[in-house]
Amino acid sequence: GRIVGGMDFDEEALFCKWGVVTDDGRTDAKRWNLLEGQANGQTQVDTSKGGPMCVWSHPLDLHYSTTTIHGWPKFHLEVWSQDQFGRNFLAGYGFCHVPTTPGTFELDIHCWRPKPQSWMELVSGFFLGAYPLLKNSDLAWRQDDRYRLATVTSGIVKLHLNVITMGFEKQGVQQPGVH
Repeated sequence: GRIVGGMDFDEEALFCKWGVVTDDGRTDAKRWNLLEGQANGQTQVDTSKGGPMCVWSHPLDLHYSTTTIHGWPKFHLEVWSQDQFGRNFLAGYGFCHVPTTPGTFELDIHCWRPKPQSWMELVSGFFLGAYPLLKNSDLAWRQDDRYRLATVTSGIVKLHLNVITMGFEKQGVQQPGVH
């Protein structure tokens, strides 16, 4: 697959830090094993210059083995903006579940960032682009307490994924359209 790019962000010069997490981030029960590829990375900076999208076209190629569907992979990302002085500021967080059926998928990951809670955070965000960050970025994809966050939408990341499954029927997992 590939990370196509980001659109509808207020900022123009963007890059994306991304990762794939399995087993719900738990290290005590490793059920998914990464055979090939990198489970995280970063794109280059691209400037939309008034166009519809910052284009990253960043390749993704990961191969996992597993004996269970528990802890199915999630794709998470952080979009960052870069100003003319090379300073980086958060533009948004986002995540999606990797589709569970084989096929080609075009996914839109709707991003968000924490809403400024004080007048000072609001002014800092408006003038400097320095919006609040999560203390623990895992909260962006965990199910724990995300519902208590005050957030604002920030943009969309386009993701193309090709999912291939093999041997799931031997484990008793039935998938629609797979014989």
